[in-house]
Amino acid sequence: MALVCGLSANATPVKVIMNNESKFMTLVSKDTDTAIEVGEPVKQEYTFDVPAGDYILTGVAKDETTINGTILISVIDSDVEQEFKILTCTAYVTNKHEDGSFWTIDNGDYTLDVTVNSREGVRQVITVGNSTTAGRNTFLALNGNSYNVAFIPSDEHKADNYTTLYKSGTLTFNVNINGAIPVSHDYSISVPSEAELFLGMKFTHFTDFTPVEPKNIEDKGDSKVYTYFLAEGQVYNYRTWIKGELTQAGYFTMSGDEAKCPVINFTAEDYKAFNPKQINHDVQSNNGFETGDIFVNINHQGHLALNVGDEFDAHAMRTWQLTDNSTNNYFMEPDFHYTIIGLDGNASEGVIEIDNANTTLSPWSKIKAVGEGTAIVLVTYDAIGLNYYSGKDKKAYMGGEYWGAIWPENTGVYVVTVGDTAQGIETNMFINEEYNKGTLKLAGEYVDAEHDVFYYLDTEEGAHYTFTPNGVDNITIAYPTIGEQTVTYNGFGTEGVTKNDDGSYTLTLKHGRQIVKLTDATGKSTYQVMTAKVCHREITNETNEGSETFKPGDTVKIQYSGLFHPANKLAGIYNMSAYVTYNGIPNGTALILGANQYTFGSAPKAQAVTVTIPEDFDTTEDFVLSDGVLQVNGYGDPIGNHRHISPTAGRSPNFTAVAHKTYFGAVPEVRIVVSNQTSGIENIVVNDCNTAVYYNLNGVVSDKPFKGVNIIKLGDGSVKKVYIK
Repeated sequence: MALVCGLSANATPVKVIMNNESKFMTLVSKDTDTAIEVGEPVKQEYTFDVPAGDYILTGVAKDETTINGTILISVIDSDVEQEFKILTCTAYVTNKHEDGSFWTIDNGDYTLDVTVNSREGVRQVITVGNSTTAGRNTFLALNGNSYNVAFIPSDEHKADNYTTLYKSGTLTFNVNINGAIPVSHDYSISVPSEAELFLGMKFTHFTDFTPVEPKNIEDKGDSKVYTYFLAEGQVYNYRTWIKGELTQAGYFTMSGDEAKCPVINFTAEDYKAFNPKQINHDVQSNNGFETGDIFVNINHQGHLALNVGDEFDAHAMRTWQLTDNSTNNYFMEPDFHYTIIGLDGNASEGVIEIDNANTTLSPWSKIKAVGEGTAIVLVTYDAIGLNYYSGKDKKAYMGGEYWGAIWPENTGVYVVTVGDTAQGIETNMFINEEYNKGTLKLAGEYVDAEHDVFYYLDTEEGAHYTFTPNGVDNITIAYPTIGEQTVTYNGFGTEGVTKNDDGSYTLTLKHGRQIVKLTDATGKSTYQVMTAKVCHREITNETNEGSETFKPGDTVKIQYSGLFHPANKLAGIYNMSAYVTYNGIPNGTALILGANQYTFGSAPKAQAVTVTIPEDFDTTEDFVLSDGVLQVNGYGDPIGNHRHISPTAGRSPNFTAVAHKTYFGAVPEVRIVVSNQTSGIENIVVNDCNTAVYYNLNGVVSDKPFKGVNIIKLGDGSVKKVYIK
């Protein structure tokens, strides 16, 4: 299509898909107010070329005259066709006057407040239009956008106890957004006099709840009664706490019918029902959902670089996410705590300050850079009690009512440098780069501080990782000291760091989150947080039960415990299954089904790998399963995108999510000695007084031989494999 005079010929091919309500469109350049020739639609689709820039798209109804509203679209500079799917939402209320006519905006019965956001939380620029149906209004959105609509009654109707109707949702097709503007009722909640109470409404994931102010607080001596004016049919969340005791939270639906409206009151015993510092350090707790872990929103290195005067919105997320059920996703976060220490492990002041460092009402805190230097931030959370009400019935959240404090080894950890940082260092800290080509992992081929976990067996000192950085003069590591509630660090050292002759470095990674410091010749540093976890493994012969030897044709079961989902569910972000994978061969293909989805960390079946030794296997070699990783299949954002959430717009459900597969971390190699004997095993006497250590196939160590296969390490460093009957 030709463009009107004044526009550049360098253009992007664009497709705009309209809909049955808004069949037609016009387009105007935002900057020049110049109309763009878009041609005629073919089956409601427009195709044309236009230079990169911002454009105001106007939706025109099927009658070719009614304007359904406008939306700003941004065209990028590209040779690839850019597609915009336009959706039309129709908004109205169902309230009627005594004569049977509907309330309308034109009659002054209510006003309309509409916001539309992209999935990334970017506010869309729109104007509200009119429907071809009298008394209704319309607005435009893009496929996958979310909306929040408030129908605000007039002052006259407010005097009759009517209050605002709120509607929100995520769009993949045209919708009617309607309902009756509700009447409100008084509702009271009683708490002990020393307790605090918050009542709010939820509109989007990961944003602060919108507060509802009480109309009255009555002091009754040892208790106080909060009275609110609440809308019929509206869902409200509550949160109540006493400093140093258990926070209780949940939600309910308001009803003027006493038979359907819950009675919610708290006594002093409710805040003592569970210790806020108690840890459920067992994956079987809360029906297998308890994992006691945390995600933060820094970057794949866990290193935030700021300049003096900068501010950063820090976000923390509990994972497993505490939700009422797997589809509604009305999740509540625990109380988070931030601690600032220096590189030596002592309390730090003068580098950064954190507002809301002890969060109660918000998972968001603000980091302020106040002076040059480097600090380490530790993030923990407390236990919490969670319930919701279905009518009058009180029900525990999915998995259980009481959720423990963070497992100390999973304390959130990141480094903040204020001022100059090393600019020329290339860490080259790669992992699974061959597997992850083309996958949706934002860190790409690099180690991700949270998603990539290095597992090692409980018979080993740690996991070993080798890499070859550029521009590095020195590497040190700070190991976590794991306490009862959190971790701390006692400075950086060279223990666990080996420089190899080829210029590479080998790190020994230990349980928890360690910090690797890479320093250049000028003394400036960059940092990488690395996560390691200890696990347990049992190897059994499924063909010959109880046999400790393996031969060609045998089926082998490798059973792990202590592995965890690398991208557990976060509403609107991750919804995926996890599997143990060796040699690049998938151990599962389901996207979001079964124990591999939500209870991977507690389900033995999800952490098992079964393989068969080929009948023609060369018994002079060991049967080896290498390149062990955790494979994630499912729907959602690119992995790592939990770090890109707006504190003001949050995230909406992702109904346009694509399925994808990604590989994370490292799982220990499996090495099985294969016997060429088909029946019986002769005694083998090892006449070597220098024999030092025996290992069986599960890595268990002994100074005496095991029955069956033994891997014998001799005093001179050599290794022999023998069979002991």
